[in-house]
Amino acid sequence: MAAYKRPIHKSLVLGSAVFIAFLCFILSIQAYLTYSKSLYKRYDDKLDDILKYITTQVDLDDLYECVITGQQSDKYRKMQTLLNGMVDEFELFYLYSVFVRGNLMVNICSATSAAERAKGEEDMPLLDTSDAYPAEELKKFSEATAKDEISYFEEESEWGAAYTACKPLVTSTNIHYGLICADVAIDELHKTVNNYVLYNVLLTLGLGILFGLMLIVWLRHNVTGPILALEKSARHFAEKSRGKKKDPQDLIFEVPEINTHNEVESLSNAIAQMSKDMKNYVEGILEAEETVKNAQEAAANMTMLAYKDALTHVGSKIAYDNAARTLEKDVAEKLVTEFGIAMIDLNNLKLINDSYGHANGNIYIAGACHIVCTIFRHSPVFRVGGDEFIVILKSSDYENRHDLVEKANLKFFETENDNAREPWERFSVAIGMAEYRDGESVDAVFKRADQAMYQNKQKMKKNRK
Repeated sequence: MAAYKRPIHKSLVLGSAVFIAFLCFILSIQAYLTYSKSLYKRYDDKLDDILKYITTQVDLDDLYECVITGQQSDKYRKMQTLLNGMVDEFELFYLYSVFVRGNLMVNICSATSAAERAKGEEDMPLLDTSDAYPAEELKKFSEATAKDEISYFEEESEWGAAYTACKPLVTSTNIHYGLICADVAIDELHKTVNNYVLYNVLLTLGLGILFGLMLIVWLRHNVTGPILALEKSARHFAEKSRGKKKDPQDLIFEVPEINTHNEVESLSNAIAQMSKDMKNYVEGILEAEETVKNAQEAAANMTMLAYKDALTHVGSKIAYDNAARTLEKDVAEKLVTEFGIAMIDLNNLKLINDSYGHANGNIYIAGACHIVCTIFRHSPVFRVGGDEFIVILKSSDYENRHDLVEKANLKFFETENDNAREPWERFSVAIGMAEYRDGESVDAVFKRADQAMYQNKQKMKKNRK
C-alpha cells in the first residue's frame, strides 16, 4: 500500500471536524442574535410606550419646580399615584424618576408596588439620596439626562440585573433636569436566551459527532473504485447545498450505484440517511425562524395599537405627535405649503359622565367623533385627550375648510337642540381652526387653532346664559 502524505480518510476526518465546529459556531451565533434581538425589541417597544405615556401625563415644568423647591405639589402627588399603579399594571421591576448630583443618585419620584405597600413600605421622599450606585452607573444616567431621546442599557445593582430605559425630563424652556426610568428584570431573559442557544449547540454538535464517528468507522476499510462514484455524488450534493439559503428539499443525497456489499456501500447509505436528518434539522431551524418572525410581527402589531384610540378608532395622541413631526419635516422641505388644523373640544362631557355614567359618556364621545370623521372625511382625525380632537386639514378638506367648519357647527347645533334625542346623544362641540402661514411651525398653527377653539367655547357659554 502506498504511503500518502495526506491519506483520504485523514483529510475527510479533518474536514468533517472543521465543518462541525464551524456549523456549531454559525448556528449558535445565529440563534443567539435572532432570539435575543426579538426579545429585546419587545422590551424596547414596551418601555418606550410606557415612558412616552408618562411624560404626556406629567407637568414637567411643575415637576421641575418641585425639584428646585423640594416641595411636593398636587401634580407631583398625582404623578406618584400614576407611577404606583403602572409599576404593577405593566409588571415592571422598578419605575422611578431621578437625577445625578455628584456621586449621589437623587430621587424625584419612585413607584411603590402593591407588594411593597402591603409590607408597610412608603413612597420614597422627594430628593432622597442614595450612594449605592457605582460611578460607571451614575455616568450612564448623567449621559442619558443630556440626550434628547430614550436611552437603553443593562445595569447590575444590589437589587439584581435589570434592563433600563431612561427618557430625559425636559422643561418647556429646554432644561434637562432628570430622567424618568423603567426597569425590567432580565435574569429570566438571559436564562431563556442561553438555554435556547445551548440547545441548538448541543443538537448541532450531536449530529456532527454522529456523522464524524460513522465516517471514521467507514474509512477504516479499503475503498478504491467505488469511492470515485461516492465522491462524485458527494460533490454534487455539496454544490446544491453550498452558498445562499436553499430549499431543504435540495438536501437530499443522491445515492450512487454501489453494490460492493462492504463498508463503502454502507457509507453511501449512511450519508443518504444523514442528509435526510440534516434536511429535517434545517427544516426545524426554518420553522424556528418563522416562529421568531411571527413574534416580531405580533410585537409590531402591539406597537400599532398604541397609534389608534381604542374607543373611537381614530388616531391617538402618539399618532398625532408622529403626524405632526412628519408634517413639520414636509413643510421644511417645501413638500407641503398648505394645510390647516381644526381643534375640536366636546362640551358637557363631564356633565354627561356625572349624570348618566361613563358608559353613556363613551357613547357621547364616539358619536361626536363619528360626526367629525363624516364631515372631515378626507383628513386624518386624532383624539388627543378625553374630550379633545384634532383634524389636520389637507387637500379638498383644506380647500373647503370654511364650509366644512360651518357644516360641522350646524350639525352639532342640530344635535344639541334636538330634544327628541337622549341627553348623551345631543352632541355639542367648540371648534377652532387655523391655517398655516409661510415660515410658521406646525405647533404654532396648533396653538392658534387651540386659541380659536377656546374663544369659540367662551362665546358659546355666554350665548347659553
